[in-house]
Amino acid sequence: MVYAVVNMKGGVAKTTSAVNIAAALGRYHARKALVVDLDSQANATSWLAPSDAYDGPTMAQALADADVTAQVIGKSTAPGVSLAYGSRALADVSRELRANSPVPGLALRNALATVSGDYEAILLDCPPGLDLLSINALIAADELIVPVDSQSMALSGVTKIRENVAELLRAKLLPRMPRIRILLTMYDARLSLDRAVKARIEEIGLDLFAPVIRINTNLAEAYGLKLSIFDYAPASTGAADYGALAALLNQEIGLAG
Repeated sequence: MVYAVVNMKGGVAKTTSAVNIAAALGRYHARKALVVDLDSQANATSWLAPSDAYDGPTMAQALADADVTAQVIGKSTAPGVSLAYGSRALADVSRELRANSPVPGLALRNALATVSGDYEAILLDCPPGLDLLSINALIAADELIVPVDSQSMALSGVTKIRENVAELLRAKLLPRMPRIRILLTMYDARLSLDRAVKARIEEIGLDLFAPVIRINTNLAEAYGLKLSIFDYAPASTGAADYGALAALLNQEIGLAG
């Protein structure tokens, strides 16, 4: 299964979600998981890479030439999780694909096709916004996970994502409508705004994950130390919440397989 972790807005825990979902699948469910870093800020790479000294090919090269995709993947610091390296070079990929590719939206799907048989779960850590890299992720994904921070009202980006998916369907770049699910992050049930956003999602009928990710400083601290939440604070609410989410996805992966 390929999951695109996507939202137009930054700061809603896309990278935190991609990394910790993959870490839980690898650690607790023995799934072969791959995190694909598509953001030119390369935060997932900084988090998971065993060394800061990596200077090999990255997803920028794999998007230009699918045949090198296996070369941009290496082991990560999280058990059972591999990493497809990102880099600053991704900032120029959209322009290069438009100039050199007959169907620039299919570059990621073509790249993943060369390695997807090696993994049971692929998590695409998408950049903020809906540029060509994010469009590639929408096309390549089986499902979309949309993290929403109730404090920032990032829910507004969901409508734009749904519109883009509909356009891709009309253009016949998608074989089917992917499932789009909302993941509430940094959720604090004590706050009326958080409860109101959750109620609004349910009211308008959006697909909402039952596990929500509660606000928890351990998650930010884990990123700072380049550890998954399960390595840093396994007894925390952050570990419990991402563990519950990964358990749900693990069941679905089993059914799909």
